[in-house]
Amino acid sequence: MQDFIDPLCVSALNTPAAEASGAVFLRVMKDALFGPVGGSDLLLPRVDLGRLFPEAAVAWLQARGAVLHLGQRITHLSAHIPPATTSDIKWRINHDAEFDAVIWAAYQSNLHLPLDSEYKDAIDFDIYKAIHHWQTRNHALPTRAIATVYTWCEGHTQALLPRAMTALASNAQQPAQFVFDRAYLGGPAGLLAWVVSASEGDSATLERQVIAQAQSQLGLAVRALKTVVEKRATFACVPGLQRPSMHIAPHLWAAGDHISGPYPATLEGAIRNGWAAGGCLGR
Repeated sequence: MQDFIDPLCVSALNTPAAEASGAVFLRVMKDALFGPVGGSDLLLPRVDLGRLFPEAAVAWLQARGAVLHLGQRITHLSAHIPPATTSDIKWRINHDAEFDAVIWAAYQSNLHLPLDSEYKDAIDFDIYKAIHHWQTRNHALPTRAIATVYTWCEGHTQALLPRAMTALASNAQQPAQFVFDRAYLGGPAGLLAWVVSASEGDSATLERQVIAQAQSQLGLAVRALKTVVEKRATFACVPGLQRPSMHIAPHLWAAGDHISGPYPATLEGAIRNGWAAGGCLGR
């Protein structure tokens, strides 16, 4: 439990094994270990995530005639419904453009639909109630923090560790579960990133603990450069958790790793949910 199950569970679900959903954990293990060949492969990008996928996706879409509006904040979302019908509903964004359908893809802790409050007839009110119910469930998700402590080790021209990612023995006093040697991933030699899933400590405490952990477990004398604590990085994948559904209202869908699905808050879960939401647009 201490050396295999606990660290595997907290890395997969961002939730300690004692609190985590056994059903979700078993599903992840089954698909990774007994699924298709390569299902348990771990791929680490050598470039930043923008270059890895979003920039390539933008180029692919624009080459096919898609019109993209980047860097524009959405401040209002309202439903436009012709009299006596719900089949031709349109969604108006920022009081201007109208769309046949909308996929609302956003970070769970920042996912507040900027609804226009001018609902006057019964149909509009039903939509408002559906969206309000969805948002209530979304905001009720228990969250967990993930911290990354960046450290520097002086006087090195090559990688410090034998591989890009190394698992660590973690406990309350030595909280990091993994350390990434950034020399393998496009960074300078000597830069290490220590990841603490389900983090509960403040930045100063985490830095002291990680510095001591580096010395005791890897024999490295490091100094802290920067600590990033994402307080609402993910949801706690606990038993019986009621996650918000993909369908919010007519022709309004949600996408994200927090949406109801078989996986915890992972890239795999987000990708599958986005794929499914895209498939709903033609309905």
